Amino acid sequence: MTNQPTTFDDHDPLANYILNVLEDFIDEIGARECTAHFDTVVDGKHFLKGQNLIQKPERFIEDHLVFPMLRQAFGYSLRPQPKQYAPRWPRGGGIPDFAVTSIPIEVAMQQDIRFFGEVKPPKKIENARNDMENYLDSDLDIHAVAILSDGFDWELWIRPKGESIDDLDNPFQEASLRDSLRTVRTRNMQTASYRPHEVRSDIDTDAFSQFTVDAVLDVIETEFEVPFTPF
Repeated sequence: MTNQPTTFDDHDPLANYILNVLEDFIDEIGARECTAHFDTVVDGKHFLKGQNLIQKPERFIEDHLVFPMLRQAFGYSLRPQPKQYAPRWPRGGGIPDFAVTSIPIEVAMQQDIRFFGEVKPPKKIENARNDMENYLDSDLDIHAVAILSDGFDWELWIRPKGESIDDLDNPFQEASLRDSLRTVRTRNMQTASYRPHEVRSDIDTDAFSQFTVDAVLDVIETEFEVPFTPF
């Protein structure tokens, strides 16, 4: 593993933020001595296993990849496992993995907006879609925005108030870290040379820029016709 700092001062800041998250993530994989196991996962042959991580895979991905991406790269503020939010989650309808609180609670209440997300282990994003649809089907009286991720793949879903999720063209946006993760893992390999610029070139900044807080707030304002004042 290299301890050489990585800087790309003349490049897209978003790519730098994502690169930093990926390096921290792959360093954690190495610290847990899971490099070989992760190789079989990122190459598409196996699922991430908790006994290798000494932690549940979903929580590991949440703590070390998805939440850092959301906070550090995309600029969101989050509330994990929200038991109460604006508006409240339907009784008996389950609890999303996180709520986005970049829209202040009082504003969300006034505008009937629910902004939440689901996290699953790698290669199980379909399960996140199923959970998301259950939440949305339980309450059509709100505008809904959902970010779904299994760490590798990312989706943004938009559901205006009163519309069925089945009638909409979703996901609204998609992006993937698969190629970048295949490249950044060389950071843990003694037989391979780690080249940060190769990781950066694999990051689809055009796609991921649509997941940043400013971009999604613009979408909310346009799609839901909800005027926002700066906050």
